[in-house]
Amino acid sequence: MLRGEFYKDSPLPHYQAIERILWPEDDVHRWSDLAFEALSQNSITVLMGPSDSGKTYPSAKWGLIEYWTDVDNTLVLVSSTDVRGLELRVWGAIKDLYNRAREKFPGLPGVPLEAKHAITTDVVGDAVSRQARVLRKGIICIPCLQSGRYVGLGKYVGVKQKRLRQIADECQLMGSTFLDAVPNFLGKDYKGVFLGNPLDPLDPLGRVAEPVKGWASIGEPQTTTTWKTKFYNGTCVNFVGTDSPNFDYPKNEPPRYPYMISWLKIDQVEDFWGKDSIQYYSQCKGVMKVGLVGRRVITVELCQQHKADREAVWLNSDRTKIYALDPAYGGEDRCVGGWIEFGTSEDEIQIIRVNQPVIYAVKPGIGLKPERQIADQLAQELAIYGISPDRVFYDSFGKGTIGQAFAEVFGSTAPQAVDSGATPTTRPVRNDLYVYDDKLQTRRLKTCKEHYSKFVTEMWFSVRYVIECGQMTELPDEVRTEGCLREYGVVTGNKFELEKKEDTRIRMGRSPDFFDWLAVAVEGARRLGFKIGNMESVLVEGSPDDVLMEYQASFDKFLRDSLLQRA
Repeated sequence: MLRGEFYKDSPLPHYQAIERILWPEDDVHRWSDLAFEALSQNSITVLMGPSDSGKTYPSAKWGLIEYWTDVDNTLVLVSSTDVRGLELRVWGAIKDLYNRAREKFPGLPGVPLEAKHAITTDVVGDAVSRQARVLRKGIICIPCLQSGRYVGLGKYVGVKQKRLRQIADECQLMGSTFLDAVPNFLGKDYKGVFLGNPLDPLDPLGRVAEPVKGWASIGEPQTTTTWKTKFYNGTCVNFVGTDSPNFDYPKNEPPRYPYMISWLKIDQVEDFWGKDSIQYYSQCKGVMKVGLVGRRVITVELCQQHKADREAVWLNSDRTKIYALDPAYGGEDRCVGGWIEFGTSEDEIQIIRVNQPVIYAVKPGIGLKPERQIADQLAQELAIYGISPDRVFYDSFGKGTIGQAFAEVFGSTAPQAVDSGATPTTRPVRNDLYVYDDKLQTRRLKTCKEHYSKFVTEMWFSVRYVIECGQMTELPDEVRTEGCLREYGVVTGNKFELEKKEDTRIRMGRSPDFFDWLAVAVEGARRLGFKIGNMESVLVEGSPDDVLMEYQASFDKFLRDSLLQRA
């Protein structure tokens, strides 16, 4: 698609002139020009592509230029997943650009407030004047995931400012309601840029980038491409990794732009993951590969199709409450706890209702071991919800020391351990998934031990099957979103195997702790009598010919038995 089709009479030269004045040492190439051209021409711009495609710095420069254009009437909202993500990506880039520009031009306005992750226009005087800074003038960063919970931009919807600019980083990892704030912003002098790596057509990045005629209309771009979007007539620029500016130069030379994607990374990812992997498409090509969504355990579409967020309507008050806990003592993982309940719906099927989980505060250096802090917080939660300790299930894998803390707090009526590192069980996968048994010469229910390589995979897929059977209700957005992050593959013996948690964390930027918690909760429900129902159709695995022959043999026997033997 030709760039000129969308960009006529572009103010790009003005942006380029400012860029050369403020940051003359920075590289300028066709991707940075294309980003600036889109940002200067549109109210809604999407910069989508692989990792290291230079989406962040043009956006950060654009935000600073827009701010410095009218410092008393401009507010730039900068959002990312969490504070760490802000520091490592867009806020870190803004600070670097701000510092370098101020070194050349000390008179440029703006006072950094490091503790608030903001730059404000107001310069506050001495303590006697007691002037207050107005954070509506300047640049303010917003972590949309705070203490493990998605908070979004809701509280900024009603902000009063003449000019409003938005930079939304890591858009593909935001909650489903992230884009709900945009219609309120559009009533102002508003421009927004949304950045991310393509993952799912139904996540916020996929929704804001969707072409006017749908994803099928653009196929799989092989070169960097632009298109108009359904989302408020915006423009998406899709940087394609195999079309990187580094490919404009001979491959036998070192990459011209070492900080951008080049054949070095592409070759490594292709060799390890293969060209058909979601890693290759997300990290290297940077294009939306709709067919690869199926490699994830759940998707937004799956949850929407089976109405996993609908309100639970019960047949009676006979319900079972369960509390689940996924312990963590710090580091990258969060300690997640919360409760679910199951019972019979008005449709007379068993359903699960999921409540919003919480993050446990585990603090070092307060005189209590992390295990005891978790046990004490768990006791408080159980008292609030009226749940007995023996109805608590926790992931004990790698957490052997927490059992002692539970014994100290709860005595003999202690929570029940769920070892996610164990081998799969011999339970049926579902009540409608069969295999053809050569020894028995008939079909039988397939066991989890035959279907999965690890118990943690069984736990995650059990949640998926609960959703597919229409038995999940009131699934919180944050839990669903983290479930959509994790992939699975097929290993020896044609068994499903879940991606390692640390690999998900590296690939997606965060750990799926909320969904790990839900997997423990559903396992607890199964142990207390919850049964996963049936799909819409029966599936028989194994040799289809053998199964058909079984039915044919049965029918032939029926015919023979029915024939008249003597006249």
